[in-house]
Amino acid sequence: MKINNETKIGILVIVVAIILGVITWEAGDFDFTPEGYQLKVYFKNIDGVELNAPVTVNGFEVGRVDDIKIIYGRGPDTNVELTLWIDASARIRKGAQAYVKNMGFLGEKYVGITSGDKMEEFYKDGEAIEGTDPGSMEKIMSDAEVVAENLKEISANVKERLEINKENIDDIVARMRVSMKNIESISSNINERLEKNKHLIDDFVVQMNSASRNFEDMSYDLKLNPWKLMYKEPRKNKRIRKEVKKSD
Repeated sequence: MKINNETKIGILVIVVAIILGVITWEAGDFDFTPEGYQLKVYFKNIDGVELNAPVTVNGFEVGRVDDIKIIYGRGPDTNVELTLWIDASARIRKGAQAYVKNMGFLGEKYVGITSGDKMEEFYKDGEAIEGTDPGSMEKIMSDAEVVAENLKEISANVKERLEINKENIDDIVARMRVSMKNIESISSNINERLEKNKHLIDDFVVQMNSASRNFEDMSYDLKLNPWKLMYKEPRKNKRIRKEVKKSD
């Protein structure tokens, strides 16, 4: 059967489409029936998190935000409930914390989760995690303005004190310079005295070293012969010694 050009072109287009589909499938690692489970996270403020926002565990992407809705009656404040789909391979232990973060300074919002306490059990499908609310940019800016105003007041007070006490400060600096010169003079004199009397100092050190050795020898002797501390020479022996000296 003869195939016309239109049929050939059609077959070629179909083959190319199939090849492109296979390449796209392999590159994107698509899976239309992924296995996973859901967790609930409650925030007072989600700071712009949207559906399908990434969910990470210790910085590694493991899921997405499946649903967002407002919850009333859960405590005194209105809460926002996020339903997170988590890949089955990512198991999170109880005690984990969830928070809202930015990808970059003005990037996409995502939900980050810590891995939890290693001594606890894993979360099961449908269980809830308490979220940590992100810091309000308005509050941060307000606090920054308060800090800047306080710094401005402190700077003004310091400047005022310096202006009022500038004469005293100058006097203190002048006295410090005089004191430094005196210290330098004293140091020079001490150095001169040491240089002139270095032989006497060396002799004194030698004598002190000798005295220390004598004391050490005496201490050692008394340690071996403690009776010498209590021993008293008899009078008879003293008299005999005197007679011997006279006869000599």
